Amino acid sequence: MSSIAIVGGGIGGIVAAFTLKKAQPQRDVVVIEASPNVGGLLGVSHQLDSLSFDIGTHIPAETMIAELDEWLFGALYKDDLWQKITRIHGGNYFEGRLDENHHNIQSNASYDDLNDTVTSSKKELSCVDDYLYRFGTYLTNNVFLPSLEKFIPCNAAELEPEVQRYFALDRLSQHSGSSSSNCRLHDSRIHMQGKRIPIAFYTSNGKGVSEWIALLRAQLEQLGVKFLHGKKTVGLETNNHNVEKIIFDDDSTFECCQVIWSAPIESLLPLVSRQRSEDFSTYYQRTKIKLFHFVFDTPYLTPCHYVNCFDSRVDPYRVTLYENFSGRGDKQKAYRCTVEVIGERAQKPNLNEAEIFRQLVDMGIVSADTKMMGSHQTQVLNGFPIKRLGALSNARKLCDEVTDTFDNIHLVGSAEPSTFFSNDVMIRTFNLLKTKIEEGKIG
Repeated sequence: MSSIAIVGGGIGGIVAAFTLKKAQPQRDVVVIEASPNVGGLLGVSHQLDSLSFDIGTHIPAETMIAELDEWLFGALYKDDLWQKITRIHGGNYFEGRLDENHHNIQSNASYDDLNDTVTSSKKELSCVDDYLYRFGTYLTNNVFLPSLEKFIPCNAAELEPEVQRYFALDRLSQHSGSSSSNCRLHDSRIHMQGKRIPIAFYTSNGKGVSEWIALLRAQLEQLGVKFLHGKKTVGLETNNHNVEKIIFDDDSTFECCQVIWSAPIESLLPLVSRQRSEDFSTYYQRTKIKLFHFVFDTPYLTPCHYVNCFDSRVDPYRVTLYENFSGRGDKQKAYRCTVEVIGERAQKPNLNEAEIFRQLVDMGIVSADTKMMGSHQTQVLNGFPIKRLGALSNARKLCDEVTDTFDNIHLVGSAEPSTFFSNDVMIRTFNLLKTKIEEGKIG
């Protein structure tokens, strides 16, 4: 019996492997990953001495699916090494002020009094159209667009509204209570009352989220899942609308009966049609990210787990303050911090550790007398997706073409349009594959 091949060893591929092996334990399930590590961005960390740093703020949290959460976090619930975080505490920096209450820009009474929302009859709204429709002219031009332009240098009128979500620029937090509950501005605010907040987890031993990924891999290996590393897929050998072999860049092949594609869709398109791949690239690019990892000798000045930086006068996109959620306490006298800078700002020639530290001091995140015990710079080439207008409809059409062409390819996780955040990837992958298995489409 041929194996089920899962292409892509990110968190989507990991959840896919669990879902398939749990439902069909007799089947061979093999995860194929081009890099040396599984987990994607969650499986990579930088080391400074004995301390680990993630690629930004990555704190695993419950999916609210009991069967899946028991597998993902069952061992963590019982282990004192893992912090159980009942609420992730984000803050934001905007207009020269550090707001420790929420990671989105805060609503206020002057915003509530606005009533200039714009009507729209367009079927496909751009990012600007969507802002105008939901927030009105003042908030669009004075709050959201200036903040978004810090991260994305292209014209926001050319972007899909979904791009707002990647930078927490799609909503306002809190509510002063002075506006009507029927207005669109009211609907755009975040209200946490009465909502069950998923528990999040983080290790207290100075390691990063890759520690969780290693645990999940070990659990998969106990179930009998196999892994192939360093295997970049460059071709597909097909017969009668079915993929029979996957071809790798070292000319080796892998026989399979089903292909679960969990890697980003742009990695599959060149194997199907180079022209279609080039066409799609005009709609879809990714930002570059520069990471600055620090170890400080004194505690941070804020209790936030992370801070989103919307102010265009500072360079960081997000600041992660590990010891505020890791539970390591003060006895180590080593406080980790990762600063993400994205887009064109990441390419500034004078951007270095000293300049980022100065900005952290100006923002009130660390004190001026804090000393750097260690620091490191690194880059991520494939960061946030920048989707131009038409990207989602084009991606859905391409996905349909792929599944119409190949009867045994199933797109999950990051391969699905509009699926980006890790919890969305886990939930959608699990639910989709469960449905396909129940319908007999994977057997």
